[in-house]
Amino acid sequence: MDKSVKKSIKAKPKSIGRKSPHVLVKGKNKTAAGVKPKYGLGAKTTVEKIATDKVEEMEARYQKRVLTEMKIHDSVDHLLPIKIKGKGLISRTIPKQIENRFDTNLAESSNDPPEDAEANLSETHPTEPAVLSLTDILFKRDEQIKEKQFYIGVTCAAILENPEARIENVSALLDLLKETNRDGSINLLAVRKTAMISLVEVFKDIVPEYRIGIVDKEQQKLKKDTLARVNFEHKLLTYYKQLLKHLEGLISNYTRKLKHSEKQSIETRQLLEMAVQCMCDLVLAHPYFNFTPNIVQVLVLMLNNTKEPIRKMVHACFSSLFKTDTRLDLTHHTVRHINMLIKKKQRNIYPEMISCLKYLQINRINMNDDVLLELKKQKLEKHKSYVINMSRKERKRKKKLAELEKDIFETKAEESKQVVRRKLTEISKLTFMIYFKILKRYPDSKVLSVTLEGLSKFAHTINIEFYADLIELLNNLLENVELGYREQLHCIQTVFIILSGQGEVLNIDPARFYSHFYKNLLFVNAGKNHDDMETILKTLDIILFKRRRNVTYHRYVSFVKRLSTLCLQVLPNGSLGLISLIRSCIHMNQKLDILLDTDAVVGSGRFDPFNDEPEFANANCSALYESSCMARHYHPTVRKMITNVLNNSDTVPIAAGRTLTPGEFYTNYDCTEMVFNPEIPRSPKVKYGKNHRMSLASKISKREMLKNSSNKKQVRKFAKSINGLKHLHYDYFLEYLQGSKASN
Repeated sequence: MDKSVKKSIKAKPKSIGRKSPHVLVKGKNKTAAGVKPKYGLGAKTTVEKIATDKVEEMEARYQKRVLTEMKIHDSVDHLLPIKIKGKGLISRTIPKQIENRFDTNLAESSNDPPEDAEANLSETHPTEPAVLSLTDILFKRDEQIKEKQFYIGVTCAAILENPEARIENVSALLDLLKETNRDGSINLLAVRKTAMISLVEVFKDIVPEYRIGIVDKEQQKLKKDTLARVNFEHKLLTYYKQLLKHLEGLISNYTRKLKHSEKQSIETRQLLEMAVQCMCDLVLAHPYFNFTPNIVQVLVLMLNNTKEPIRKMVHACFSSLFKTDTRLDLTHHTVRHINMLIKKKQRNIYPEMISCLKYLQINRINMNDDVLLELKKQKLEKHKSYVINMSRKERKRKKKLAELEKDIFETKAEESKQVVRRKLTEISKLTFMIYFKILKRYPDSKVLSVTLEGLSKFAHTINIEFYADLIELLNNLLENVELGYREQLHCIQTVFIILSGQGEVLNIDPARFYSHFYKNLLFVNAGKNHDDMETILKTLDIILFKRRRNVTYHRYVSFVKRLSTLCLQVLPNGSLGLISLIRSCIHMNQKLDILLDTDAVVGSGRFDPFNDEPEFANANCSALYESSCMARHYHPTVRKMITNVLNNSDTVPIAAGRTLTPGEFYTNYDCTEMVFNPEIPRSPKVKYGKNHRMSLASKISKREMLKNSSNKKQVRKFAKSINGLKHLHYDYFLEYLQGSKASN
């Protein structure tokens, strides 16, 4: 309200007051005009009427002023008031800068008389809307994205600087996850992605490692610091829950559209991948925080998604979780939900759902832990009582008792391993339940290969009572089901792992499994399936070394001969592993020296490389002729290793051949990145000069051109011109020409 208006309200009218409007002159009552006053009802009514008129006039003037201020309120920005000595607070305003020209003209025309309003509107109103080009639209969009991303970055930095004081800023970031802003405008996809990733990174930094409990502040009296911490944790948990609800909403929206066969937009697919990745990051960053089991339930469903990138994300997440989970509660929760989903989907599952189980920590189970723990505890207790009875000096006794109490405490702490072992047992039961269910009910499903791979890894932890049934089941798979070579390899590996451990007491003849393995060895090559060499090397280690006493001589020789053939069709790291096996076999069995002698023959018959039975292949009548090709191998370590085998001694200086196992050879000399180990130096000298290479190339091109020529004279003339080449050991083209002459 204006100052003058306030003064006019505070000022009292002259006709109303304690003093009479009449003037006293020397004791006589006279009016200012010299008329005698009339004391009565009419005079009093006149005075009240005058006062009422003035009040109404002031109210009308004030109302008009307020309405005027309200009309121009939109065109004025109010600044902070200033204080001036003697005048007090003074309010300040500046004209508002309005981008829309039409709004400015409309605000100016509001002060005009009503009759001129239509004229002003018609003059200022644009006839056509402004047309923006595509470049302007994209430029404006980029500006909006940069502005919002800058705001997100500043907000996240402020939160991380002081999380407890600025936790409320998380709500502003949560608003940017929605499809529309508060003003109704569309929120851009890039802004939503940036806000989602930023929120996840913020929560990864400020979320504690422990699980937050719920504290009733009304029933408990808390200190000021404790109350502040409880309020912060409550707000943090609330915002964390809102983020998870939004991520789950994106996933459920995609699942609903997929269920109803609706067309998925690119934006929906991108947000789905982003949401799944964010959930995986939160699980790996804080596996023991609140709502983590709920996240795992959602991710298990995504493990069976139709999109391969999403399945790989979740598979990598669960693999890391199974390796690093020390409490094993979350691992058990995950495996249980995988089992429930397999029951529901039956054979309609993807291999990633089974392959992630091979990263479980089931192999940590040791059957003798309980006995060793009990014996150690009894020994320490006995030693403690002995020290108490025999010690005389208090100081020495306290010292020895302290040391023994420490050992006993460590023994008690090891009792927590019993809990871990119990959890691992429950996890192993669920895992083998999944494996056996697939083997019995769905042997023709697409997850059979990964199931057999996982079973071969954990076969040593199975109870011995199930060994005979499992071997019979695997044999039925090999004979009655059309399995690929990879599935057969895993079946055979599982059988030999079982028979090499506690299964040695079983009266089972694995001859049929030897035949299957011998037949499938040559299916591996340097192309698509070279990764299966790792499985082959592990199985050969069991057959040729751990069970060598159960292998006959003819079978042993046939396997060594086939391994030398396999060396020619695999990569250098696979060849090194196989050569290491061959060298160890020859050193352990002196009868195999016959394979290094090309003249001597033991027994009768002829070697049949196509025979699938290693017992009747007559490999003792052959030799390792493949070694001559490997002696000229392009990899220097392969040449050294095969030379060592041919010399049948350790005279060749190669330390790696005496220390590394076949599996280590396969891993250390991996050439998948196109890098040799050790690195092959470049030759400093060039054998042929540039001119020689150019002339050789021109002659070869002429030869190719004349192959299809019908003019025999021209061909013979060209053959005479190339007859003087000295650098070719044998010219097959010249032989063809000479043969054509003889035929003519």
